[in-house]
Amino acid sequence: MEMLKQARQCLLKTFREIIDRQRSGKEAAEDFLQSMLERDSLPPNEKLSDAELMDNLLTMIISGETTTAAAMMSSVKFLDENREVQDKLRVSKSCLV
Repeated sequence: MEMLKQARQCLLKTFREIIDRQRSGKEAAEDFLQSMLERDSLPPNEKLSDAELMDNLLTMIISGETTTAAAMMSSVKFLDENREVQDKLRVSKSCLV
């Protein structure tokens, strides 16, 4: 459990640094965080707090990891069940290298 707490603290520290850079204009991006930061110009009761920003980022990372893992597993299963597609993919890959 201590390891999870440390990992969360590390992520939150990184989020804080990224948020600070984007707010200061040192780093510009068109991403999920930037769309949330654009709410900074709204009235205080409509803004997201820093805690809400970081919670949203953490949620996106966790949900993204699960979705990516499921997509990869489905792809591997599909390729295993369709050897001819797997062979075509190998040929295509060798052309790219």
